[in-house]
Amino acid sequence: MRSARRLRLGLTLVGLVVSNGLAALACNGIVGVEDVHLRRDSGSSFDANDEEPIIDEDTGTPIDSGPNPGPNILEVALGLQHTCAKKPNGTVKCWGDTSHSQSGTGMTSDGGLFASPQAVDVTDALHIAAGQYHTCIVRTSGKVACWGENADGQVGTGVANGPPVAKPTDVAGISDAVGIACGASFSCALRSGGGVACWGNGLGGQLGTGSKQIQPVPAPVSMMTSAIAISAGESHACAVKADGKIACWGDNVNGQLGTGDQLERTTPTVIASLDAMAIVAAAARSTCAAKRTGGVFCWGANEIGQLGSGAANPTPNPSPTAVSGLDAIALWAGSIHACAVRRGGAVACWGAGFQGQIGDGQPRATATTPTPTPAAVSGISSAIGVGTGGNHSCAPTATGGILCWGENAHGELGKGTPGAVAFSPESALTYP
Repeated sequence: MRSARRLRLGLTLVGLVVSNGLAALACNGIVGVEDVHLRRDSGSSFDANDEEPIIDEDTGTPIDSGPNPGPNILEVALGLQHTCAKKPNGTVKCWGDTSHSQSGTGMTSDGGLFASPQAVDVTDALHIAAGQYHTCIVRTSGKVACWGENADGQVGTGVANGPPVAKPTDVAGISDAVGIACGASFSCALRSGGGVACWGNGLGGQLGTGSKQIQPVPAPVSMMTSAIAISAGESHACAVKADGKIACWGDNVNGQLGTGDQLERTTPTVIASLDAMAIVAAAARSTCAAKRTGGVFCWGANEIGQLGSGAANPTPNPSPTAVSGLDAIALWAGSIHACAVRRGGAVACWGAGFQGQIGDGQPRATATTPTPTPAAVSGISSAIGVGTGGNHSCAPTATGGILCWGENAHGELGKGTPGAVAFSPESALTYP
């Protein structure tokens, strides 16, 4: 910390989601850090309403962080084929695929889907996250509640290989959560003291406990005492620490841990080449992160350009590589695409776009046609966050709207009817 000025870190919990049978996760929220101590107030991007501005360390000048309506804001969480949103008043709605009870309504629907947003019995949600087929929230009390698929104990009921949980159910043993992340079939909670607890499928080491097993109740991540943001991927997870370093653990066959090798880790390992980080976003088989000044780095699988490095490559890259031209204030990585909110509220996406998940209005020729550099999403200028699902993306706006684009076969865009791909953003019903 420099005595001449006070630096502020905004940490976005991001998430992932997957397609083609891969895992999915999503989680967004923010834990702000001032003078390297945790705050409970939160949002989904750098907070422009603080008394002091964000300072660019290189130039010493204030950074305009773009639209931001306040600390407890509209958040979206995207699963493989479902979408949920948390309003500032703590209420939650979900839509899309509900075949695994991931909508949380306790009801079934024709064809196993809801094409328009449906109310969930929640009034005190602070943050929300979505995995492949499950969803979790942090309550204002610090408790965590989850619903949906529970075959691997990812809902945290203490039972593995159990039936889907149709309504929000509190996770035992967590009462001090300030953030949440959902992987494909596991979940992690960020605790107020900087610890992290995970539960669900840990067969790839993604629970960070030092062992590889299914764990249907929360277990502490080893050696993690200073986390300020977390994100979970298909079979790996990462945390931003209070010192600005990133530590990752779990599956590493595609180099998604950023350690420069492809060796699995069952406990957190720090990425030596990165510092002053503010955001981390774990995807299916890759990871992206942003510095507090907005620069983005990605590592891991890159066969469809999901690292944004300018060229797709079937050979994984296990070391962080810069994504050019970004000034990110929020970041989210999906199955094989990623999106960032830029200062000012515009959104850019890269990676796979065959199902319209890039949102630039341009159809891609084939499923293997990459978009290896960030492309501007059409018609968005006031985004306050972004989420990516299996083959869809959504962005909440400063006016209370939610714009979604991409695949809509299961009604995951919330337009009222399932159907054709949307190559440009369209409004989800009832928002605002």
